[in-house]
Amino acid sequence: MFMEKLLLVYNPKSGDGRIRAQLAKVIEIFSNANYRVEVYATKRENDGMEWIEKVGCEFDRIVVCGGDGMFHEAVNGWFQSRSKAPLAYIPSGTVNDFANTHNIPKNDVEAATMIASDGMIDQIDAGLFNDTYFSYVAAFGFATSTAYDTPQTKKRKLGTLAYVLHALEVVDFTHWENNCVSTRIEYEGGMIEGNFLYGQISSSRYVGGMDAFTKGRYDLKDGLLEGVFIRQPMNLSELNSIIASIAKSDIENNPLIVPVQSPWFEFDGESIAWTLDGEYGGEVPHAKIQVVEQQLKVVLPKEEE
Repeated sequence: MFMEKLLLVYNPKSGDGRIRAQLAKVIEIFSNANYRVEVYATKRENDGMEWIEKVGCEFDRIVVCGGDGMFHEAVNGWFQSRSKAPLAYIPSGTVNDFANTHNIPKNDVEAATMIASDGMIDQIDAGLFNDTYFSYVAAFGFATSTAYDTPQTKKRKLGTLAYVLHALEVVDFTHWENNCVSTRIEYEGGMIEGNFLYGQISSSRYVGGMDAFTKGRYDLKDGLLEGVFIRQPMNLSELNSIIASIAKSDIENNPLIVPVQSPWFEFDGESIAWTLDGEYGGEVPHAKIQVVEQQLKVVLPKEEE
């Protein structure tokens, strides 16, 4: 009997490390589904990306277990390998925005069962930041470094709260201008410029565990990215109005918040530090971000009728 080859790449340090206890059961699920499983445990940053890029074309299905950062690595390795195999995800991180957007089970066994038996293969939009792919978000500004600066020990102990607490430690609340960046943003049909407290370009419902910026706007197959840019508040009243708009998911009616949908965005100005899918994306004065329309082949739960 012909057996398809499945590559399982996992981060043993992701989240609370629970995948190590479930690994044998996950392998058994894939084996029972007639896959010949090869397992690879990552050892360092970008190890998963490099391994998938190297061997991805040898497999019929690629499964990644870890947090959003691990999946970010996998997406880049998958695109570089030019693999035709669908990419599947077992989420074991702290926030798991990609999994939340796509209703992927957080339980390792349930996610493996979905991938092995009743999942569907779909092709969705992704993003390209200069020459780096991202699965759901590119962001800059206020507290974005929190995603990749928060120590792993804090993430394990406190979960999502760890990000909030770390943001309070690193942000200068006394001088808001120190948290802002000056840039010119071009997009299809328009341009804005000035000082911005925060900006994000996404193809996702959830970013940082919330959907305040994308609710009712995102579409994973429309060939558009959702941009949201928050201008620098000049006083406490303006800051409070921003916070209130975000809390109510009412960003369209606040002049300090600029929502834009476009297949591409281009940034020029001062050097900006970016985060891509929660990982450090580099500091650059120029960035071109564009949609990669329906090119990311993934295994997702079947949509409910």
